[in-house]
Amino acid sequence: MMLPRGPASRRLLEVTSRLKSPDLSIGDVVDAFGTEGLGLALLVLTLPSLIPSPGPVGMVFGSLVAVLAFQIMIGSERLWLPTRLRARAAPRDTIRKTVAGALPWIGRAETVLRENRLAGFTGRHARIAFALPILLMAITIALPIPLGNFAPGVALLLIALGFIAHDGLAVLVGLIAAVVALAWTMALVLFGASAVAWLSSFFG
Repeated sequence: MMLPRGPASRRLLEVTSRLKSPDLSIGDVVDAFGTEGLGLALLVLTLPSLIPSPGPVGMVFGSLVAVLAFQIMIGSERLWLPTRLRARAAPRDTIRKTVAGALPWIGRAETVLRENRLAGFTGRHARIAFALPILLMAITIALPIPLGNFAPGVALLLIALGFIAHDGLAVLVGLIAAVVALAWTMALVLFGASAVAWLSSFFG
């Protein structure tokens, strides 16, 4: 039985259908978001952080989410990127494979989403107020912390789905997940620092 296609999965399928060109740039991906703007941009840029990948995937996509967060802070309705960044080649294979793997999970999540529920938490003023936690999650994803991407990625995914479906409850759950993600990240950093100190004293 096919999973129901809600607003997020439909828009993701529309974006991935445009990822066939070998010369695709990051700007082309951003343009594919269309008038859906920031919610869809946040969703697409967050998904790669949920799958362990070689190379600086977390740094690249975390940085892009940080740029998005700053634009949310100033009240932008859609993602803008500098010309140099727009011209860079898009990791289309990574995006396509990530979206394909995520669609079943997003479809399941959409079964509990309710459009226009607590919609006041998804409007322009609410997005501006929530830009800071989004920025903190982006910075966390960009940092080279082992096992540090998944928790903030889940938080951003919930917030993005809430923005797209205008489901304020999903946004609020995402904000709670962001607090948990920050606590988890701090625990990882403290554990790493303690491990390094122990190794230094042991071998010193």
